[in-house]
Amino acid sequence: MKSTLRRNILMIGLMLVVCPVLFVLGQSKSNPKRVKFPEFKDEGRIKTIFFSKALEKLAGARQINTAPMAGDGNTGDGGSEVATSDGMIGKWAALISAATIEDEVKAIKLAVDSGVDKPSQFSGGGYQNARYQFSVAAAMFGIIAEFDGDVRWKTQAQGIRDVFARTAGNCKVGSTQAYNEAKLRKADLQDLLGGATVDAKTNAEDFNWARIVDRPPLMQRLEVAVDERLSPMTSSADEFESNKETILHEAEIVAAISHIFTRPQMEDGDDEDYAGYANKMKSGALDLLDAVKLNDPNRAASAVGVMTQSCTECHELYRS
Repeated sequence: MKSTLRRNILMIGLMLVVCPVLFVLGQSKSNPKRVKFPEFKDEGRIKTIFFSKALEKLAGARQINTAPMAGDGNTGDGGSEVATSDGMIGKWAALISAATIEDEVKAIKLAVDSGVDKPSQFSGGGYQNARYQFSVAAAMFGIIAEFDGDVRWKTQAQGIRDVFARTAGNCKVGSTQAYNEAKLRKADLQDLLGGATVDAKTNAEDFNWARIVDRPPLMQRLEVAVDERLSPMTSSADEFESNKETILHEAEIVAAISHIFTRPQMEDGDDEDYAGYANKMKSGALDLLDAVKLNDPNRAASAVGVMTQSCTECHELYRS
C-alpha cells in the first residue's frame, strides 16, 4: 500500500513539472507567416469594380428552379425526331446549326440586293432567281420556326416563313405585282439583318411544308451545293483543307433540305423509294460533316460521291 501511495505522489509531481514546461514551449513558437490584407487606397476605383449593393442591380424577380432533376440525360434515342405540342418536328439541330441558318439568310440577302433591282431586270428573267432565293429563305425560316434550340429570329419565324413562301410563289412570273412584292421582301431581309422586327402575319391555314416550298427551287439549291461547291472542294486534299468552312455550311444545307423532302405533304414525301434517296443524301451529308471534323479528305470525297449517286439515281425516276 505504501508503494502505491509513493507511486501516485511521484506521478503527480512529474505532471506538475512537465505541464508548465510544455505550456512555456508552446508559447515560445513563432507565429506563422500570413499574407497581408490588401490595401484599397483608391476608393473611386473600387466603386467601378464592385457594386455596393449587388442585389439592387439584378433585373426582375428572383427565379427559383423548382423542376425535378432529370436522371441520365442520354435517353439513347440519338437524333430521333420529337413531335412538339404544335405538331412540329424537332431535332433540326442535329442536321443544321443556328450559325449556318443565319449565314444562309445573309447570303440570300446579298443575292436579292443585286437580283431585285430594276423592273426591267426582274421581268427579263430576274424573277426566276428571286423565286429561287425566296424559296430557300422560306425553307430557312420554316426550320427556324421548328428549331430545337436557340436561333436568331425564332419569335418571328412563322410569319416571315409564310410571307416569303407567298412571294416565292408569286415570283413564278415577272409581273409588276411580283416585282413590288419582291421589293418588300428585299426590305424585310434588310430589316431582319439590321435587328429590326418585321410585321409578318402567320398564314391562318394549318401548316405543312408543301405550302411553304416547292421542290424545284430546293433541288436547285442542292445542285449548287453538291455539283458547284462540294464536288470540286473535295476533289483533292488541298481543296479540302482550303474550304472546310464552306464544306461544313453546304453539307448542313444539304442535310436540312434532304430532310424537308421527306416531310408530310411534300411532293412524293410519302413514297418509300423517294424517301430512301432523300435519306441517302442526308446520310452522305452527315458523313461529310464527320469527315471535316476528323480532317479526313478521303472520307469527305466518298461522302460527296454518295450524295452525287443519290442525286443521279433519284433523277432517273423523279423529275423536279
